[in-house]
Amino acid sequence: MKKPRIIIIGGGLAGLTSAIHLSRENFKVVLFEKDGYPKHKVCGEYISAEIIPYMESLGVDLEDLKPKKIHQLLFSTQSGEKTTAKLPLGGLGISRFALDEFLVQKVIQNGVEVIQEQVSSAEFIDENFQVETQSGDKHEADVVLGAFGKRSVLDKELNRDFIQQKSSWLAVKAHYQHENFPKDLVALHNFKG
Repeated sequence: MKKPRIIIIGGGLAGLTSAIHLSRENFKVVLFEKDGYPKHKVCGEYISAEIIPYMESLGVDLEDLKPKKIHQLLFSTQSGEKTTAKLPLGGLGISRFALDEFLVQKVIQNGVEVIQEQVSSAEFIDENFQVETQSGDKHEADVVLGAFGKRSVLDKELNRDFIQQKSSWLAVKAHYQHENFPKDLVALHNFKG
């Protein structure tokens, strides 16, 4: 039986990891990502250690990126109160800029076609998916995997309910160097506004 052709829409962590997994199973995979690599993303840049065995099963050795080993969490409230906790499983501190580039290179090595273009629609027509990009190019697939972020062009096209809802949360990412900040600590700070 012929394996289905799979299109993945979105080339972040979910899309890239899915592409690696599926390509290792000999599926024909095409991945669409609107942005080029490498790129910065707002992200906590923390990966729980529980994911390491899965990544290794995909042939992805995160140690190649020389991650920081994280064992502690510092959490602050809007009023400045702080609490700390040990992270029993621990995790890895890895730059998304480096991680996404690392994963996309694995994807390409596995023979996945990576197309840098925004997908504007995906429809199921006559037993096939038809995917169209903003430039008007059309692609067909047996399966489409949506790995795009919330509030994407496709979410608007599909008229998803949450598009009209505003979020009361905003994330800001920054890298700081401080001589007294432990190297095995990740901090999450809440602030007004």
